[in-house]
Amino acid sequence: MCSMSCVELLYKRGRMFYDYALIAFERGDYDITVFMCEQAAQLSLKAILLRILGFIVRGHGIRELLGSLSKALESFGKIELSQEILKFVEDNRGGLKFLEEAYTSSRYIARVYEKEDALRSLEVVEMLFKLIEKLEGYVFSH
Repeated sequence: MCSMSCVELLYKRGRMFYDYALIAFERGDYDITVFMCEQAAQLSLKAILLRILGFIVRGHGIRELLGSLSKALESFGKIELSQEILKFVEDNRGGLKFLEEAYTSSRYIARVYEKEDALRSLEVVEMLFKLIEKLEGYVFSH
């Protein structure tokens, strides 16, 4: 399988996790909403990193993946885009950290997520999707 089809597959899976997160939210399944939001964010970041770098970055921390994305763009001379990612991380640090914690908590810890948690997760992922779309458009059309 070529890397472009892997990129498309990762994006598709990321979007599917988000779509199912919306369904889970509507059903009041907030734990599942948060879990699926984390997966949507992680896969979408891995997709753009694969597209830019040509390989899948190991790890699952969302802030770590955003840091890798920022460094990759900086190494290609896309300083403004790199700085925009860092600003996104700074502005959304709490929500991103929450999603990262959900990666573990939703699997191994008896934690119950509330409606507000699920809403926060959905909002962070929506903002992340917008950022990734902007980066895709700028990096690959300019």
